[in-house]
Amino acid sequence: MRLFIILLCFLTLLSCSKEDTKVAVLISGEGRMSKVQGFEEGLRALGVKNIKLDVYVGDNNLKKLEEKAIEVINRLERYKLIAVGGSIEAYYLKKLKPDMKKPVVIMGGTAVRAWGLTDSMSRPTDNITGVDNLNAELMEKRMEIFHRIFPHIKKVVVFCTPQFEASKLATRITVKAGEKYGIKVVPVSVRDALDLEYVISHMKEDGFGGIIITPCFYTENFLTSYILQYANFYQVPVMCLSPEQAKGGCPVAYGSSGYEQGYQAAFIAYRLLKGEQVKDVPFEKVRNIKLVINQKALRELGIPYDPQIISLADQVLR
Repeated sequence: MRLFIILLCFLTLLSCSKEDTKVAVLISGEGRMSKVQGFEEGLRALGVKNIKLDVYVGDNNLKKLEEKAIEVINRLERYKLIAVGGSIEAYYLKKLKPDMKKPVVIMGGTAVRAWGLTDSMSRPTDNITGVDNLNAELMEKRMEIFHRIFPHIKKVVVFCTPQFEASKLATRITVKAGEKYGIKVVPVSVRDALDLEYVISHMKEDGFGGIIITPCFYTENFLTSYILQYANFYQVPVMCLSPEQAKGGCPVAYGSSGYEQGYQAAFIAYRLLKGEQVKDVPFEKVRNIKLVINQKALRELGIPYDPQIISLADQVLR
């Protein structure tokens, strides 16, 4: 009997030592799954054992995203922290539970302060911290690159989500940068693929020569693939946000990958899992920003090979 009790105690201790580290992951759509992959691999590289991610996906729908945020909130006791795909997911969590006690880590957010997610990037408030992907701030540089590669284009479309302040901020930066380079930037709001195809199919007859992707809920999650498909069909140049989009057929992309953002966010999460307070773990600016040129996509647009342009790239896809 005594041996049985000792064995039972040993097995109990063994099971406790192997207890899962549970993290809730809230993402607005499948377009952010690369962040989740980078986040998980980053935690494993740091030696976090038995990590278990419960992923809640908003299916590219704001109502569904809010429902998933409510699910996470109702199950908070299960998790050590919450990782979110971007600023919009963190916004919904804060909106629904302003007194959030669990740490929230943003795996690459845009315009974090414009969303009202913190009062300070160096000393985070509201129990939210993470990686700032600089996607709004990089819009001016993207316009400079676009102008360098497509100097003949003087009028472009920007697809945006006007109800969100972060999208408005990115659009304002893009419009202002366009003025600097003699490019008229016209914001257009689209909600689905039908709207998108209509706009792209009529762009040239309306005098538009290109598309600038801005950080936006709809375009980042599911419309980018449609934008690239229709733009390729109608021979319209596109400037994208991340290397992943260049691999998907975008001619030019400048920014950081979702995977890299998630991987970097894992280091922030690691500190919190080890017991540090959110206020002591500052937001970090994304580190790996790359210019990626898809040479095949440029050829299909009729853009001749230019060694000076190619030399600017951190990576060339042939």
